[in-house]
Amino acid sequence: MRCTVTGRPPVGTMYESVVWVSLGIMIFSFWISYQFRNAMAILLACFVSAIGLILADQFPLILDPSLKPLAPVLRSNFWLTVHVLIITLSYAAFALAMGIGNWTLLKFITKPQDPSIRTLVQMIYRTMQIGVLLLTAGTILGGVWADYSWGRFWGWDPKEVWALIALLFYLVIVHGKYAGWLRDFGVASGAVLAFQGVLTAWYGVNFVMGVGLHSYGFGTGGIGYVLSFTFIEIAIVILAWTRYRSHRGLHSPHNMATQ
Repeated sequence: MRCTVTGRPPVGTMYESVVWVSLGIMIFSFWISYQFRNAMAILLACFVSAIGLILADQFPLILDPSLKPLAPVLRSNFWLTVHVLIITLSYAAFALAMGIGNWTLLKFITKPQDPSIRTLVQMIYRTMQIGVLLLTAGTILGGVWADYSWGRFWGWDPKEVWALIALLFYLVIVHGKYAGWLRDFGVASGAVLAFQGVLTAWYGVNFVMGVGLHSYGFGTGGIGYVLSFTFIEIAIVILAWTRYRSHRGLHSPHNMATQ
């Protein structure tokens, strides 16, 4: 309905991008669940997507739902569709990977030997591959749009820098998994921690830093909720790491021999 009224893609404001990402999470979850024949991705996506929709609905002063004219630089339906939709869809894939990662870490905390962990990690890995592909394409296309609008492909604008940093976070995890450097726990915890880079690129640049050429997306408020979320995620990773280490130590060859 917003697209019909405004005549543009639904990513012109932070509010719209949160709703759009929530939809993207569900779309990716159906594909992942179909591929792995496992409905857990859909269940976790429902939870993550619901959080996004609740936040969009409950904080109108932070995420303004009103319909407003776009800034002049955004008044290109082609580039708004190609660049911004692709970038935000990558956020959706990474958010889904974060949700599955949290569930996997809870498995490590409560039942480290659960055989479903391996499948969950494969789901995380595939979802992150999708996100990396989309974020890479979106970042390159953003540079093309920047060259068209501002006369330069790359200018180390905070939004550009944090998009690159977030991409590098996930590239390290995907490559680490492929090369065998990261095991199941490393992939799960990486999916959770790397999403903090997405939050910085998505929320932090616009609502905390408040500088750069992407000034049309600036806003205020919500930093307490975002920091609380980050601290909770770090605490979950630390708790899972403690449990994981103790479990590995208990089942090490030396301990098995002494038993």
